[in-house]
Amino acid sequence: MTPREDHELLPHGRQLAVTWSIPDAAGGMTGAMLRRSRSFVRLAGAEVDVLTFDARTDYPAVRERLEARGELVPGLRIRNLYEELRGDPADAGPGTVVSREVARGVRVEHRRADGSLAVLDEQPRNDGVRRRITAFDREERPVRRWESAWACYADWIADVSGDGPAFAIVDSKTAARFMARVHLPEVVTLHVVHNAHLSGRGRPLGPLRASRRDALSRPERFDAVVFLTERQRADVVTLLGDGGNLAVVPNATPAPIDPAAPEPAADDATRDPASVVVVAGLTGRKRVHHAVEAVALARANGVPATLRIFGSGPERARLDAAVHDRGLAEVVEFAGHRTDAAEAFAEASVTLLTSTSEGAPLVLLEAMSRGCVPIAYDIPYGPADLIEHGVDGFLVAPGDVQALADAVRHVAELPEADRARLRAAARAAAARFGDAEVVARWGEVQRRAAVRHRAVPLPAFEVGRLRLRRPGDRLRLSARLEGVPDGAGVLVRLERRASGVVLRRRAELRRGRVELRLTPEETAFLGEGSLHVGFVVLDGDRRAEVTAGRVHPDTRPLPRRVTAGARSRLGRARRRG
Repeated sequence: MTPREDHELLPHGRQLAVTWSIPDAAGGMTGAMLRRSRSFVRLAGAEVDVLTFDARTDYPAVRERLEARGELVPGLRIRNLYEELRGDPADAGPGTVVSREVARGVRVEHRRADGSLAVLDEQPRNDGVRRRITAFDREERPVRRWESAWACYADWIADVSGDGPAFAIVDSKTAARFMARVHLPEVVTLHVVHNAHLSGRGRPLGPLRASRRDALSRPERFDAVVFLTERQRADVVTLLGDGGNLAVVPNATPAPIDPAAPEPAADDATRDPASVVVVAGLTGRKRVHHAVEAVALARANGVPATLRIFGSGPERARLDAAVHDRGLAEVVEFAGHRTDAAEAFAEASVTLLTSTSEGAPLVLLEAMSRGCVPIAYDIPYGPADLIEHGVDGFLVAPGDVQALADAVRHVAELPEADRARLRAAARAAAARFGDAEVVARWGEVQRRAAVRHRAVPLPAFEVGRLRLRRPGDRLRLSARLEGVPDGAGVLVRLERRASGVVLRRRAELRRGRVELRLTPEETAFLGEGSLHVGFVVLDGDRRAEVTAGRVHPDTRPLPRRVTAGARSRLGRARRRG
């Protein structure tokens, strides 16, 4: 892609990055969001506001840490809802948050640095009273009240956006839950899916993760839903259909922040060929114990492999025990969570990625851009989109620890010239994901989303007679849609809410009548029992949706349905007679 001129990279309007918080041990999502925002500032001349909604009171210190690391630059601001509701100047010191249990409920008080009450958050009560949030001035007089947290969030976003157009890129899946329901005239909403969307192993037909259901079961509520890889977008289309607002924008290569850093290729000859590094949170999903086992197997085969692990998390004790049990205490180092962990890739020979699932792991781009050869499980999503097996890295079957060990041994025993070619190819692969190309693609997606946002909604429609039948192994649906324009497309949503099972299919609309017949595989995926049914009508960029309610499939075979229908008609005729 050839980038536009700098001033045309992004459309005119405010740029917002919507996340829930900036954690101290920030992971890949936060890092990708901040890097994208910096590239918007640097390449497109935009100013970016990062909006956060958590109640931490030390955001001045957060900003100082990010500025010291070069992750917060002029033109990139971090703004927090409660900090702005308190209205404290930057040098007034942090506020406080006090939670008190009172009769039939909980009161959370957000106080200013001077002790005055700024916000009172009254949590829902058992007697049915809903949540209420009240803002106070410095004399503690109420000045604004909201009957829900989401209403408060939406008002703040509207205040931040101002009167002109704004583009809100929603990174956090927590924030996506309420942003899916924020509809402001001048705010175009785009949701980035940073990780796998399925909770089970079934792919592409599988239950949505609980944290993803609100946003992804009805993706048309966003002006665009953006995936990091084409494979994930294709899987979502297979499961949920394409309402015309799905896009792919990869993460940019997270190269070293310091542009004056020396050329890493000069250090390749000094790398230990058997040195391994892992940068990952120490959680069950990351399966770092597989890396420990792979190093143990490699050493058992005569490879003097060593391992450095950067990260923290609840699996640390388990990993300590595994290292001790395998007699690896002298060759495995736990370096903890460090903001400069990526620099370890410039020293190590290979990196291992052992997760159960990913979105598009930034850690691979970080490694490849520094000439560190990636060895990754071929999981959804990301590794196969970044690595060409045997050329710039290696893909192995998910869970195959012996294959990880064999790949470590293979790289360690290569002639130096072959290893150098691997490292050069890894750097070249990472260079494909440059900032300019990625920002230009974001500009195209935002322009398309803005067109969709401005489209006039379709008039409301009604669902007439709805039938759901399952006489055998194929579910069949028929319904009448009243008020739907000729030529419109229809997506039928079938949902089992308790389990996260959602399937959406395009259906034929003829003279106001919808007919849908699922395959045996799709029918088995939906399972037994009643389903919640809904419809999305699409006419170009215009759309409307309606929920038809909960329907129990009729499982009677055709002869029984015909007989029952005849008896019913006969009964009605007798009553009329």
